Parts: sequence; structure tokens; C-alpha cells
Amino acid sequence: MLNDLGKLIAVQSVMGEPKEGAPFGEGPRAALDAFLEMAKGYGFTVKNENGYCGWAEIGSGKHCIGILGHLDVVPAGDGWSHPPYSLVCEDSLLYGRGVADDKGATVACLHAMKQLKEEGAPLHHRIRLIVGCNEENGSKCIEYYREHCEIPVASFVPDADFPVINSEKGILRLTLALQADKAFTQNIVAFEAGIRPNVIPDLCTVKVPKNSALYECIAALGTDSSLFKQPTAARVIVEAGYRPEDFSVHFFENELVLEARGVAGHAMAPERGENAVRKMVAFLSGMNGTKDSALIKTLAAYLALPEPQKALGVEAKDDESGELTINLGLASYRSGAMSVTLDLRLPICADHEKVTNEIRKKTGAKLVAKEWSPNLYVPKDSKLVTALLDAYHKVTGGEKTCLYCGGGTYARELPNAVAFGPTFPNLETNLHNVDESFPVELFDKLPQIYKEAITALDAAYDE
Repeated sequence: MLNDLGKLIAVQSVMGEPKEGAPFGEGPRAALDAFLEMAKGYGFTVKNENGYCGWAEIGSGKHCIGILGHLDVVPAGDGWSHPPYSLVCEDSLLYGRGVADDKGATVACLHAMKQLKEEGAPLHHRIRLIVGCNEENGSKCIEYYREHCEIPVASFVPDADFPVINSEKGILRLTLALQADKAFTQNIVAFEAGIRPNVIPDLCTVKVPKNSALYECIAALGTDSSLFKQPTAARVIVEAGYRPEDFSVHFFENELVLEARGVAGHAMAPERGENAVRKMVAFLSGMNGTKDSALIKTLAAYLALPEPQKALGVEAKDDESGELTINLGLASYRSGAMSVTLDLRLPICADHEKVTNEIRKKTGAKLVAKEWSPNLYVPKDSKLVTALLDAYHKVTGGEKTCLYCGGGTYARELPNAVAFGPTFPNLETNLHNVDESFPVELFDKLPQIYKEAITALDAAYDE
């Protein structure tokens, strides 16, 4: 099982330029090919659905039960303790991009099915493991599957937490354009942060032209990174709740480059990371040249905050799906305007149109693009949820409890589907961050849990 996982981790399956037969780039296609080759080697029936996704199947029967995993990953980023595209085991932890999200669980499901096949389990349904290549960037892969392939009678998605996620928040992505003012354009020629809307940005870079007020203000403090420990700069940084060592400066012939560093993470839980844009805006808000910029003031007052939903007046919360959250995932200044992309996770009680309108009104921004993925909610007493909870409890002894999450999984792409593992309660896997990991002992338990889940669903939906 670890050998199979290692082969998939080695593939840099980050979304790339589309090509014939590889609609999401060469990396995801290579991961799909590698997975289908594994499954075929184990005697599964396999099919490549034009590079969008693929599937591996065992058993026979009129209907199928689905398992949906994904092979694409977010970019690795910098700062890993080990090579991100090599499976490394150290101190009882498996490290590698995708080991938790979602290659690890996908391989575990493959081996659960392999065990059932080898045992000759008397299944009433075909069991189909569907693997997609675009989960991190819109799930166009499963949209394709839904339009062209067989829909399972029930499905689970091993891409979240145990025991069962029966409620997923709605996902709202807004790209806004904020007009730059004179104080901004005279002092900043470039502002860049973020790699994906659903990742907390861990680096924000700003280029400052020579002879600008901001340049002179920073140059007067020193000529290396120690300037952020000087009283003027340190006061601004510390009062904002940040550390001087999180900032650096590099001087060039005609400009200087500022960097603010944070901690990456998943947009579904902005509080677990440190947004580098927040740090940069806090610094610029206190410096000559940019402290009077209307654009910087707007960012500081509404968007670059620990909990921007409060300042924007869009707070919402309910028992079934939790609180509304906002991640400022992308920021880019070009041609006189700042483009920012917000990734919002909405509880059931929140109206995405009202939220959008309120944000536009408060910020005065132009709405450039909007994406909306509705909430998912499957009742706790449904046949699907009950079977999965029973399976989890039988193997682990854990509580039969339903959870909600801010993350969006493939469960919202097919009818009668919920997320089921692979992360155990209170386990930190550094999802979407550096040093993504998963404990070896818990990884070894996954096939047993998923094998029991398949058996339980097969019995529950036996006609």
C-alpha cells in the first residue's frame, strides 16, 4: 500500500495548462494514468474518462456504490522539511503532498476493494472507485463524470473527517476590483499574494519604487532585514500583533521589495493559518506614503482582518453548518486596480446574493467574477449516514457523531453522497500547508474502515 502511495506522491499533479487528453494539465493526467495502471494490475475493471477522471471497479450487479477520491493537489510551496513529492516516513509520520489530501485515502480505498476482491466477498453491487483530477480547482472532473457516466446509488468521499460529514458549507468565491488612489500608485508598483483562492497565502510581496515616500521611509530605517526591528517599523508591526521576523526587505537599483510571510492552510479554516496579506497591509497602514492611501485603508478596514465577516456585516451562524468564514486568498495589483479574490464558506442560513451585495457596498469594489457552490446537507438518520457511522464505530469504537465542515468535497457533486474520513478526530495533517503528514498507524487502519463501510452500504442498499 505504501509503495502505491509513494508512486502517486511522486507525481506533481498540480493543475497545469490543458492539453489534448489532459484537460487539467500533464501532472493530473500522469497521476490518473498511474492510478489506473495500479488498479488494472490488481484485476479491476478500469476506464479513463477522457482525462477528466477515471474509475476502477470490482464486483457485479445492476447498480454501483461509489467512492470518490481525487489525485490533484495544491502547489507544495516552500519550507518543507522533506521533498514534498517523495513519500517520507519519519517518527511514525508519512510526509508528502497529497498524503492526506487526497492520495492517501484514495490508495487506502483501492486496497480495501482489493481485499474484498481477493476474499471473494458476496457483494450485491459493483463498487466503483472514481478518481478526479480537478477537485482543488472547481471539480470540473466530476461534473464531467455526472454528465457522461453512471451515477451510483450511494457514495462516500474519503476527503474530510471521521466520523461523517453530513453538512458542508456553501462555497462563495468573489473576485473584486478596488481602484488604486494616488498615494498607492506613487508608492507601490506591484502587490502580489496567493496561489489559490482556497489556500491561505503565506507570502505577500510588494515592490516599492525608488524616490517614493515609502521607499525613503523604509530606507531611512536601515539597509537590511534588521530594519523591521527598528522602533518605527517594529511599533507598527508589533501593535498589529505580528512579529518583526515575519518581514524582510531587499534593495535593488531602482526599487526595494518587501516581503511578509505567514502560515499557509486551507481556506475552510482561516483561523488556523496566518494570512500574509493581513501582515503586509498592517505594515503599510502605518508607514509614510501608504498610510493615507484610500485603497490600503479599505483593505485594512474590511478585508485584511482576522475575521473580515464582522467588519463587512455578513456574520452568520447556524447549528447545522457553523459560522461564515472568509479567506482573502489572492491579491494582485496591476494597471491601476487591485484585484482580490475572497473564498467564503457559508452556513445554510446565509444568502449568497445578500452576502455578495453587502461586501460590494461596504468596500465600494467592482464585482469581477463570482462562483457559488451550494450547501450540502444529508439528514443524520438517512440510510447512507447511518451505515457509515455504524461501520466507523464497529472498527474504531468511536462515537456515532455527524460533523459539519467548511471544506467542499465531491459529495456535493453527486446525489446521495457524504464525506467519510480519512482524518481522525483531533488529528492535524497540515492540509494545504508545508509538511503535510499522516500517522502511519492511522493510515494502516483506513482500509479496514473503508472495507467495513463498503460492506455496510452494500447491505443497506440491497434491493
